[in-house]
Amino acid sequence: MAIAAVAAAIAVVSTGPGPGDSGAGDKAKQASPQPVRSIRLVAHRAGRLRQPLQDVAIAARGNSQLLLGGLDATDVSRAEVSEMSGGRVRPVARLPQPAHDAAAAALGGSVFLFGGGQAASTDEIVELGSGGGPARVVGHLPEARSDLGVAVVGQTAYLVGGYTGTQALATILAWRPGTKARVVGRLPQPLRYAAVTAIGGKVLVAGGSTATAASREVLSFDPTTGRTRVVGRLPRATTHAAAAALGGHAYVIGGRGAQPGTPTSAILAVDPASGRVQPAGHLPRPLSDIAAIAAGNGILVAGGRDASAPVADVTLLTPAPATAPRAPRPAALRPGPWLRRGSDPSVLPGNILIADKLNNRLLEVDPRGNTVWQFPRRGDLRRGETFLIPDDAFFDASGKHVIATQEDNFVISIIDVAAHRIVYRYGTPGVPGSGPNQLNNPDDALFTPDGSIFTADIKNCRLLYIRPPAHRPTRQLGTTGQCVHDPPRSYGSPNGAFPMANGNTVVTEINGNWIDVINPAGRLVSAAHAPGYGYPSDTNEVRPGVFLTVDYSAPGGIQTFNSQGRARWSYAPQGAAALDHPSLALPLPNGDVLANDDYNDRVIVVDPRTNRVVWQYGHMNVPGSRPGYLNNPDGVDLAPPHALANRFKLVPPR
Repeated sequence: MAIAAVAAAIAVVSTGPGPGDSGAGDKAKQASPQPVRSIRLVAHRAGRLRQPLQDVAIAARGNSQLLLGGLDATDVSRAEVSEMSGGRVRPVARLPQPAHDAAAAALGGSVFLFGGGQAASTDEIVELGSGGGPARVVGHLPEARSDLGVAVVGQTAYLVGGYTGTQALATILAWRPGTKARVVGRLPQPLRYAAVTAIGGKVLVAGGSTATAASREVLSFDPTTGRTRVVGRLPRATTHAAAAALGGHAYVIGGRGAQPGTPTSAILAVDPASGRVQPAGHLPRPLSDIAAIAAGNGILVAGGRDASAPVADVTLLTPAPATAPRAPRPAALRPGPWLRRGSDPSVLPGNILIADKLNNRLLEVDPRGNTVWQFPRRGDLRRGETFLIPDDAFFDASGKHVIATQEDNFVISIIDVAAHRIVYRYGTPGVPGSGPNQLNNPDDALFTPDGSIFTADIKNCRLLYIRPPAHRPTRQLGTTGQCVHDPPRSYGSPNGAFPMANGNTVVTEINGNWIDVINPAGRLVSAAHAPGYGYPSDTNEVRPGVFLTVDYSAPGGIQTFNSQGRARWSYAPQGAAALDHPSLALPLPNGDVLANDDYNDRVIVVDPRTNRVVWQYGHMNVPGSRPGYLNNPDGVDLAPPHALANRFKLVPPR
């Protein structure tokens, strides 16, 4: 999603109760039993800042957001104030002095910046008026204070914790324009780098750094009584996270475990009434020290720091689509200990879909290895209907349908998940061809937003757009039977065509090991050779400028590389641990990689930081059909909201 699309998403900012209030409308929505309202958030790439920044302050001004100060990639504090509005990020002012680790809030039409600093903390309160003009110092805090959090309840800003430069603070200050800041509450212990937001008329404080360690506590401060109490606990100690409120929940976003610590991509939802903390999604990559703010029907996340440096990412988090309750699970699919010993279910953000090729079935497996959906079951296929050798399968964005390519059976099938029925087919099962309703080894069929199917037709050397219920392509890229690298006129046996964040498509050509980027009009943007691979398969985008592919051979490998074809990371173990014809790898929100290791009869998750398998379903080189076993799995996808269809939007043909 481009910044322009984000602008459209946040242009619907409500004039009713804000994120710090509890509105009757929200309560009414929560009381409705159908459909089930998800607390999970879906991450959309939403553009970039003018430069990488961490520890930047953020506040709303009208329908735009102001980004104030921050720390750049050279560890220098910045004085710029930028505005995100109208599809762009532009500088609009400068602070009286550079600052990072400050807090910002909107009050009475102005935006105020509290504390922060450069080499030393400051006590200044800086105002940026609604009419423009220079930023000016309008007050002072009782002491210098950086690393603090802020939340607005009513027309009062509450400043939580912080650091003077020599000691952490346990005080909570209240401040209104034209008044002096005063102590109105206390934390159980001094705290800095806590995640702070307002919700339900109270101030919620999650995690942060104490004098000795990161905290797990979730605190609630009540401005009407001045009392602070513990209401919950995070799953793990977290500091340097951000918080924002949306739809009746407070969300704790990113952060790290301890200084210096390792960033996390986790998003946690906190129920302010019960204190219950639940997983609620993932950022596109692990980050700490981010800026976050509720905006319209979502949360904007800007900047931050990955494991090594500040980033320029802008991400929009929106609620996952509402879902109907899942039907009761058949007795035959009861949970069981089906994962390899030592597997960590927490590395997966949700269920995964597996195309279990030589078992002629699709499986949806949860992170603990339990099968929650299977196709076909006994009775799912109509008389005379077959479902043979599915090699890839993907959810649509709603999760209501699965599209499966049966490459060696020359057909594409669309399956209704709830009804367990094939509702559309393109191709003649068992009969290869190139005419209407004919395919020759179709691969990686995906849905476009307009309901079309986009697929790589390998042996016909073409890319096709098909619009159900018709059985004739609406558009073709490449020339049937011309199997040489000359896009867009011809493609050398394309075995994958995957969407990119900017609307382009990355195409893998077997002949010549080419990785092509084409735009929505079908024109070639760039082409590079897959680095060091004899048979690249199903290349897709990790993030702008970084691609992920696999080597379909024995021993095989998984590798990331840039747009020039230069390798960045690889996983290619030798000996007993070697991969055997892996055909697809997908990036996970936490930075890990999900892959099917076809001839080894398993699906794995690899942690690129340690190059270790951290999750495995299936038994290494032991085919089978019982629970916990696979037979040449040839495709994987994540269930919505993390499905490929949710992460990127494949642009319909023009």
